[in-house]
Amino acid sequence: MIRLIIELLTAAHEVAVCVTGDSAIDEYLHRLALAEQARGLAAVHVATSEALGVVGFFTLSPLSLRVDENLERVLATTGLPYRQLGGYLLGRLGVDKDHQGKGVGAALVSEAIGIARAQQTTAGGVFLAVDPKTTELAAWYRRLGFAPLEPNQRRLRMVFPLR
Repeated sequence: MIRLIIELLTAAHEVAVCVTGDSAIDEYLHRLALAEQARGLAAVHVATSEALGVVGFFTLSPLSLRVDENLERVLATTGLPYRQLGGYLLGRLGVDKDHQGKGVGAALVSEAIGIARAQQTTAGGVFLAVDPKTTELAAWYRRLGFAPLEPNQRRLRMVFPLR
């Protein structure tokens, strides 16, 4: 795999070179990401390679989930004293189509987990959540250690415990 540098998106990044093949993801990265980051809606992290420019990205934002038996099951805990529990949302993730299937996506998820874990000491948060668009993506996240919140899969939200 190529050596990646993960950093926060800036106006200096030429994001147009990163084309994922998903028009909604591409539209977000090319036109909306920098403005949303400036508004504090998400932190946009880009993966760059010296020779190739931007090859992928992901977003992180705070999230709270209602505490119920499904969340307690995934987090392997019971008796939480709160009605809501804080964590992070891995909101968008995209990899340039020329680099898909080469481990870049998994490396980005690993980096997102690392950032969320590092934030625990200053901001708290006990999970990283994703909302996969398809059952295929849900299966991919499951292989990376995420567990579905609803066993019957009515909703695809999945959680990775940070502990």
